Amino acid sequence: MNSELEKRKYRMTSRAEKVSQNDQKIMKAIVQLWEELPINEITLEKVAIKSGVTVRTILRKFGSKEGLIEACVENDAAGRRKNRDLAVPGDYKRALEILLEDYEKLGDASIRTLAVEEELPIAGKMLDKGRANHREWCKKVFAPDLPDANSPEYEHRLMTFITATEFYLWKLLRRDLKRSYEETYKIYRSLLEGLIQRKIS
Repeated sequence: MNSELEKRKYRMTSRAEKVSQNDQKIMKAIVQLWEELPINEITLEKVAIKSGVTVRTILRKFGSKEGLIEACVENDAAGRRKNRDLAVPGDYKRALEILLEDYEKLGDASIRTLAVEEELPIAGKMLDKGRANHREWCKKVFAPDLPDANSPEYEHRLMTFITATEFYLWKLLRRDLKRSYEETYKIYRSLLEGLIQRKIS
């Protein structure tokens, strides 16, 4: 068991070492563009200008725009997983603040990505990864209020927490219905309080 753990740590360390400062600069550039533009309007030329490297360098490193985006997702170039990991099981109030900070920062970029999900395979991959990450986040954060993983009720209970904290609700409230951040927070909080059946202190 320890041997396998050490192997995994080595592989993770090796991948991190392979991400050079130049690679990080390129990935940071495309993340910044993603926050400003639809995916189909992001070009390698724009990434090159923003990162200060040549298109040839980007192609040599990542192979294509899609390859660059996949590398960004794998390496958490936008910092979404890192920020969400600050949430701890049981602290629902702080977890909700962290979640909404993420939606406020990258929500509009996610909306634009949703709009081209059927058109661009890479958009679908990004969103599928995001959905998988959100599921894992909910499993961790709401673990104290979930039944045993072997229980027949586990999946249903987990899905209620996933649904109550989904990005689509943020989009509905903040963009479609033009609700304030404060009202949006209260609605999310009310949903969570209903699920955990106790007040968030």
